[in-house]
Amino acid sequence: MLRGPHGNIVKVEVNEDVGDVKQLRIGDRVNITYTRALLLHADKVDSKGIRERVDTEVTMPASGGTTTSVHRVQAIVTVESIDATKRVITLRGPTRTVTLVASSGLPLGNLKVGDSIKADYLEATAVHLTRDSAPLR
Repeated sequence: MLRGPHGNIVKVEVNEDVGDVKQLRIGDRVNITYTRALLLHADKVDSKGIRERVDTEVTMPASGGTTTSVHRVQAIVTVESIDATKRVITLRGPTRTVTLVASSGLPLGNLKVGDSIKADYLEATAVHLTRDSAPLR
């Protein structure tokens, strides 16, 4: 569990090939690159107010002592806001509210605030473990 610069807590799964997390101590700094989530699909549904969520997580080693985690979420959510110019959409789901960038192939014109949709989106995190700028091995 990591605390971000704004105090938010993030759970990060680290592949053993990247570094020995047992060497970490509270207060150590860990470099993380987090990209905004990408909305892949959004289909209108008649949810009758019920929200659902299915999560799938894959973690794989990448080059240079970095691991990449891809988190896929499929959920029944409510559209909270849409910025068509920036292609950004905010969705309220059963456990949290997320702001996503819509993929280039996803039409936003048929969605409106208050719609219930089945959303399919990806979040990605890259982790490189270091202590005092030295990799933890």
